[in-house]
Amino acid sequence: QPPAEPQAPAAPEPVGDPAPPMPRRGAADTPVASSWRASPNDELVRQAERAKKPAAGGITTSGLPRRVPRANLVPGTAQQQNHQSGPQVSRAPDDVRGRLTNLRRGIQQGRQANNGPSTGSFQLGPTHQQER
Repeated sequence: QPPAEPQAPAAPEPVGDPAPPMPRRGAADTPVASSWRASPNDELVRQAERAKKPAAGGITTSGLPRRVPRANLVPGTAQQQNHQSGPQVSRAPDDVRGRLTNLRRGIQQGRQANNGPSTGSFQLGPTHQQER
């Protein structure tokens, strides 16, 4: 007798995106045991799964997919940055000019102090009010 050929699975696998498995509810389910599966980001994960196949705006003459700007964004994934890091300083031209002048003076004074005699006769010129 010839050896039996392996049998194919009873149900063929579905083509396309498989649906996520449904949680089974039974007598053993408790809120503690099943709560680890629930997450506020579950909907975002589902939206990301749908975005796996990007939307294309047709095909170019060379056979490449045509890009559709912002068509594949998932809402809520890019966080808006409301706070800026670091102190806020004025960007007004006069204020910037004053800060750069103070910087130049500081560099000059440092170079003079390094090259000059160490007698302690260090003179400070007029300074501008610097924003903090």
